[in-house]
Amino acid sequence: MIRSWVFQQVYWYRDAFAFLLMRIHYPAKILLFGEHLLLTGASALTLPLPTFSGRWQWQEPGQPGTPRQARLLEFAQCLERKQLINNTFHANLQKGLFFESNIPEGYGMGSSGALCAAIYADYALYHETDPAALKATFSEMESFFHGSSSGIDPLTSYLERPLLIRNKTEVALPTLAKWPHPPALFLLDTCLPRQTGPLVQWFLAQWETPAFRLLVEQELLPAHEAALAAWLQADAGAFWPALRQLSVFQLRHFLPMVPEAVRLLWQQGLDSGDYYLKICGAGGGGFMLGFAPEGLPGLAHLQSVAL
Repeated sequence: MIRSWVFQQVYWYRDAFAFLLMRIHYPAKILLFGEHLLLTGASALTLPLPTFSGRWQWQEPGQPGTPRQARLLEFAQCLERKQLINNTFHANLQKGLFFESNIPEGYGMGSSGALCAAIYADYALYHETDPAALKATFSEMESFFHGSSSGIDPLTSYLERPLLIRNKTEVALPTLAKWPHPPALFLLDTCLPRQTGPLVQWFLAQWETPAFRLLVEQELLPAHEAALAAWLQADAGAFWPALRQLSVFQLRHFLPMVPEAVRLLWQQGLDSGDYYLKICGAGGGGFMLGFAPEGLPGLAHLQSVAL
């Protein structure tokens, strides 16, 4: 069954220090634009997604520890050795502190990023305010889970701000124009597992092929950059044609990233114009990302579709 969530564009613009005293939830993140193309130096845009989030909780006295709790204790010791946090975090974990989260794991939604953001907010020895310095710190923290990390996921969760990435490493906090009639964004859960590594390798291998690279440079990159720019400017007239072109390209040329079970739905959206689908993150499973004009004429249909 495809499950869908509709979420609002809620962005929190708060003082870098004042909100630290009020934080309760740490949101997930989505890569709205830039999947795989980010690897070529193209622009990318991430958004915080408060539909899914994590927060600190305390276990009832006497409850046994869990493997996840043991992993957190290892993480705390690692961060203390790097002098990134104080020793209160380790002590609180031993007293029953844990991170409760409904962020789907393995979906590229930033579950470990939200955890890193929460730890940094409450236990960092020093709070940076410069986005570049924060990104470097979060990259070091999250590498514990992934071997290497860009730091983008925890930075998005921590700042609760959209992030614009250019040239792979340059990060800016964009100002988004207000849509007079905002598109609805929704996630379709394919309920299929995904593996990021093989899909990234497939894309990079294809990118080395002259014919594929030319196709991307002539068709996909212009549509991608146009859609991203139109989103930032709330320009509906430019956004929907560019998004449609992007969706068509992915369905035709990114087949390993588009599960067979959703291809018919994908094409139906293109044919009707009621909604448009694109891959979310690496693709291949997990969530697909959807856009629909105001009023959601096609979403009721999607909510009842069985695969």
